[in-house]
Amino acid sequence: MGFTFHHDKLNHAAAFAVLAALGSLGWPEHKTRLVVLLALTGAAIELLQGAQLIARDMDILDWVADCAGMACGLAAMGGTRRLIGGLL
Repeated sequence: MGFTFHHDKLNHAAAFAVLAALGSLGWPEHKTRLVVLLALTGAAIELLQGAQLIARDMDILDWVADCAGMACGLAAMGGTRRLIGGLL
């Protein structure tokens, strides 16, 4: 159970926002690779859920929420970097 309780899409978005934010801190010069890696990870998760190997359902909107969260995480880190850079 995530911190947003029964809001599955918010859980997906929050998880990928954190992944993108942390990834942009650790890999700042490779944002394109980070975006591709996270988008493919989200797609792979959904494909595995649709493979009937586990009792889960594939939902393309989960992947959309992953990508939206990723964009929010990257935007937040970009704004933070600009703010910190302006203070130095």
